[in-house]
Amino acid sequence: MGYSHLRSTAANEWSSALRLGEQLNTTEPNGKVRPNALGAVDGLPVEAIGALPAAIYMTDSEGRLTFYNEAAAELWGCHPELGESKFCGSWKLYWPDGTPLPHDECPMAMTLRQKRPIRGMEAVAERPDGTRVPFIPYPTPLFDANGKLTGAVNLLVDITDRRQAENEKQRLAAIVTSSEDAIVSEDLNGLVTTWNPGAERVFGYSAEEMIGKSITLLIPAHLLQEETIILEQIARGEPVGPRTAPVPCTRPSRLRVLPARRAEPRSRSRSDRGAAV
Repeated sequence: MGYSHLRSTAANEWSSALRLGEQLNTTEPNGKVRPNALGAVDGLPVEAIGALPAAIYMTDSEGRLTFYNEAAAELWGCHPELGESKFCGSWKLYWPDGTPLPHDECPMAMTLRQKRPIRGMEAVAERPDGTRVPFIPYPTPLFDANGKLTGAVNLLVDITDRRQAENEKQRLAAIVTSSEDAIVSEDLNGLVTTWNPGAERVFGYSAEEMIGKSITLLIPAHLLQEETIILEQIARGEPVGPRTAPVPCTRPSRLRVLPARRAEPRSRSRSDRGAAV
């Protein structure tokens, strides 16, 4: 899932949660906010918010939990007591760098103190069993008709998959960078997008010289048509088998096309996002 898609999904779920959250609040004579009893809320069953796949919870103006759905309990790994737990139902909280995050300093607490939505922050919840879940919070304050703060609603977006994908990307990048083999990727227009140190040693061009340039600089004239056919196959989503071809390996003084000199054959693999040599 791409990050833009993640943000769009979170925004849609948060909007639904906010509308439901405003209906779930009841202000008592002493000014405290409590959740309505389970049943119908303006004709909409309260169970509806519990069925949402997004983790959603609410607090009163003092930060005491007044409502949470099962998705929130699953993310926290526990079922905190309503009216007792404050600001967040997680067992422990951390900043992304692993620094402990006190509950009274978390984004939800900031929202209640500053009386404004808090965006663009990340945190990590630790469950009682020790597992940790990175998430993005979307805390938003709630006000009554007179503008008085009555509480807040929060949507927690689990970004575990995104974080794992980022870590995997970094791991693969480290492998490519440290490899002695030449590893090159190109887009569907045949422009070089990555160029590792091994490619510089094999082909004689630096990354600064090659990135953004055409891969045809490395391909002998009589094989240029084959490169065009390969890129067309990739664009159509067709698999491309291994190929071998002689390429120039002489280190030039500046970027220019050199006469091809036969080198050791190297296999070329492709992906649907471009190609890697």
